Amino acid sequence: MKKIVCVCLLTALLALLGCTAAQEAPQRAVTGIEVDASQAKYWYLSGQEIDPTGLVVTAVYDDGSREPVPAEDCAYQKPPFVPAGEKAVTVTYAECEASYPIYTLPSSMETEEYKTYQIRINENKSQVSLTPVLVGENKPFVLVCPGGGYEACQPYGNEGYAYAARIKELGYNAIILQYSIKMTHPTPLDDVNLALDIIAENSEYWQVSMDNYAVIGSSAGAHLVGCWSTPEVGYAKYGKAKPAAAILCYPQISLDIRTDSVLPADADAALIESLSVDRQTDGSFPPTYMWIFEEDSLKPQVDRMDAVLEENNVPHITRYFTGGRHGIGLAQGTEGEGWIDEAVALWVEHIR
Repeated sequence: MKKIVCVCLLTALLALLGCTAAQEAPQRAVTGIEVDASQAKYWYLSGQEIDPTGLVVTAVYDDGSREPVPAEDCAYQKPPFVPAGEKAVTVTYAECEASYPIYTLPSSMETEEYKTYQIRINENKSQVSLTPVLVGENKPFVLVCPGGGYEACQPYGNEGYAYAARIKELGYNAIILQYSIKMTHPTPLDDVNLALDIIAENSEYWQVSMDNYAVIGSSAGAHLVGCWSTPEVGYAKYGKAKPAAAILCYPQISLDIRTDSVLPADADAALIESLSVDRQTDGSFPPTYMWIFEEDSLKPQVDRMDAVLEENNVPHITRYFTGGRHGIGLAQGTEGEGWIDEAVALWVEHIR
């Protein structure tokens, strides 16, 4: 009985001491929060909610100490997405606020088949946008770059949506890039890199795989994706994966400072050579599908490119058709009709 009483007294004493210690312990107050968004989602599409994944929030206390705060314990104020551009997300925790930047891409056009997301409007009023035409299903995608001599880029025309719609019919994703026009190198290549960044950040939302993507371009757009497919000026320089295939439609292979506005006025021979796809092509160039009409003035450039691909043992198919013209897109009603099916088949054959 005495032992029980002693234990009870000891327990009560310890409880009293603990209570006193708790009363004497200072209560810290949160005086601010810090936000590190370097690993968080940056590119947001129209209608998306704020995703705190990767966000690091730290509470700052009045005693000078800092402690991490679970991102899910914070509140987030979503900024208006229109107009496009950099915005600030407000983070709130314990009545303290901090902000971090995001970039919003509102929809500039929407149909039943696709939605176009505006990335920016350049100083010369040219637009940069992405138009996904999707089957989803975590399948790979083709990045589509229309032609236009670097003076025009029409995402909804016969070299943009027409290609994307057929690629979708064949069971794969296509994303059209409206890149900068009337702007000098390397702006269009920067746009390709930016497009892949945005696609990567939204790959789960769009249900596309970043593995084994292909690139397709027409005329100047083919020059752009051809340059992207070379490591020195394209994918490796930007730290991106090599395309699984390059599809070059009546391509411009080399540039001429007299006619090509993408070249700076002071472009030297070294720059011109670096932007000549055939001169930068070696055995590392991706499997290639290339086609042109015999009547096209760019045929000699295609001949050179075909010879280089052959010399370097790059898997490729080059088709020469007759009875058509430059800029004909899917070549419907000519002997070239159906080229896109063969091109996609070559890409799929070489998917790693």
